[in-house]
Amino acid sequence: MSITIKDIAKRANVSYSTVSRALKNSPKISTGTKEKIWKIAKELNYIPNVTARELSSRKTTTVGFIYTSTGKTSLDPIIEGIEDTVTKEGFQLFSFNSRENIEAEHDYLRFLHEKRVQGILIFPVVTNEGNNLSYLKFLVESKIPVVMVDRYFPELDTDYVVSDNFRGAYEAVTHLIKIGHRRIGYITGQECLTSVSDRLKGYKKALQDYDINYQEELVKKVIPRPALSIEKSYEATKELLKEEPTAIFTYNEIATIGALKAIKEKGIDVPKELAFVGFDEVAVASHIFMPLTVAMQQSYRIGEIGARMLIERVKHLHEKKEFLEVRHISVKTKLLIGDSCGAKLKVKTKTNQGIN
Repeated sequence: MSITIKDIAKRANVSYSTVSRALKNSPKISTGTKEKIWKIAKELNYIPNVTARELSSRKTTTVGFIYTSTGKTSLDPIIEGIEDTVTKEGFQLFSFNSRENIEAEHDYLRFLHEKRVQGILIFPVVTNEGNNLSYLKFLVESKIPVVMVDRYFPELDTDYVVSDNFRGAYEAVTHLIKIGHRRIGYITGQECLTSVSDRLKGYKKALQDYDINYQEELVKKVIPRPALSIEKSYEATKELLKEEPTAIFTYNEIATIGALKAIKEKGIDVPKELAFVGFDEVAVASHIFMPLTVAMQQSYRIGEIGARMLIERVKHLHEKKEFLEVRHISVKTKLLIGDSCGAKLKVKTKTNQGIN
């Protein structure tokens, strides 16, 4: 006999409607009550109702994919990597763009759960205002495979694949130090994102290793609403330029575009007057402005690995094999030397001096 919402309501000593709302992750239900209900649902092996026709007609394995795209083109290759890998495997894919909206992500997670998808890939929404960590924990504890991509929650015991954000930032800042810079400004985002906190740690570690004091005034933290915007990065860079850095490092491509706008408006010559390095390539900026020096992510590879991790976990469940250990993968970045950092200019100057 299948477990119903009424069974959960009776065990939890709450109303039918309260259970229904809690299972839908409604903000009207307190976190404590939701977690109590999710725990009971798990203990009773409750599965949301799906029509008999839908179950009988299912011939392919279906997985869900929730991503968050608000203009960052660096996410496109990750999405392509996921879609290509899942399609090649013959899986059906439900894709949704949460647009950094927590409530939208709630709804998509609930929909995928109700559709009984065999697994979920997610770029989780993470803001200072909140997240869906509790609901994701409920799904993982309910034995639904979940793989996080590009971002992760340290508290969630599940697979994830990200860039090596710490190492990428460390190498970028170390490069600037090695070509003579000690006042290195940094445009960053909200630290609740693991990518932001890891890149900031890389920035700080590079300074520490070369005996350079960390200066708070050289780091401008842009608080996104809902996502890091070009305009906010532009304003942050205008403030940073007042501190007279000799070099600037930016957290991502959106920050790079905003920073370059402020630098150009100020009439500053890059790289003669100011060195510039970004995290991730901005193809348009490189064509219009100059070839940029960037810490380059292997974006397509990240998507491919994430999809492969989910596929393996789904197959293990289908074949009732021994449970796979949780895997955390960091994909290396590569520092691409362009014209914006001034390294090539220094080499050219030294060469000319040698000729004379």
